[in-house]
Amino acid sequence: MTSITVNNPFASEQITTDDPKQQEWQLDVARQFKAAATMGVLMSLGAHELRAVPGVHTLGGLFFIARILPMTKNGRGSRPALMAVMVSVTGIDEIDIDVRRLRDGVEHATVRGIYIDQLAAALLALDYDGPEIFNPSYWSN
Repeated sequence: MTSITVNNPFASEQITTDDPKQQEWQLDVARQFKAAATMGVLMSLGAHELRAVPGVHTLGGLFFIARILPMTKNGRGSRPALMAVMVSVTGIDEIDIDVRRLRDGVEHATVRGIYIDQLAAALLALDYDGPEIFNPSYWSN
């Protein structure tokens, strides 16, 4: 598997593995996540560098870089920041989403225990310029 060429805020075991069987599994999981997220949602986030990865729980996931408006001391920032997004399958077949700023690894958002039919809405809710992290029209935690 190729290495991620950016300052990755996730642990190396969450990004790469040398085990061919695990890589095959990760690729299948990533394809399912990508299909569930939809190309429209990924495009709205400016997603790039999409990769099949072990994920936070090392059970499979999808990693990508997105352009998301960050939160600042004064509220929502006006310029998008590059964020690392990790979508991971859990041990009980739920999905966790972790979003961290690439520049310094600061956590921007987390979503725990969702199902695949909720993935697109949770990701789309990140593309928001209001006062909260998630657009309440798409997602309420």
